[in-house]
Amino acid sequence: MIELGLREGNGPILVRDIAAAQGISEDYLEILLISLRKAGLVRSFRGASGGYTLARPAESINALEIIEAVEGSLLPLDCLNNSEICERSSTCAARDLWQESAEAMRFVLKATNLDTLCSRQRDKIATPDFHI
Repeated sequence: MIELGLREGNGPILVRDIAAAQGISEDYLEILLISLRKAGLVRSFRGASGGYTLARPAESINALEIIEAVEGSLLPLDCLNNSEICERSSTCAARDLWQESAEAMRFVLKATNLDTLCSRQRDKIATPDFHI
């Protein structure tokens, strides 16, 4: 998604170009793109000038949408989705901690849009990391 955001406005991007730029396999990327397309985050175009683009402007797509599209729920415990599966849910302090952690993570991811991630990526590219 960051690669598509960085190239926003340049027309459809080929799967092989995205995969090469991100250092991932085309097969794996295709799987991700199917999920992202079903979630309405990317559009696909067929033909000689085909490829993928963002379905919406980068500033209107948040990190939570992206992660949930490819990973599903971020809740770390099944009992957070359904308290009835555990008889101790209402008296479990650990469950409360996991619930608070999940809510904090969702808040940060929802507050971070793709445009912000692209800006951060551009800054990292512009400032090489040197080691001596």
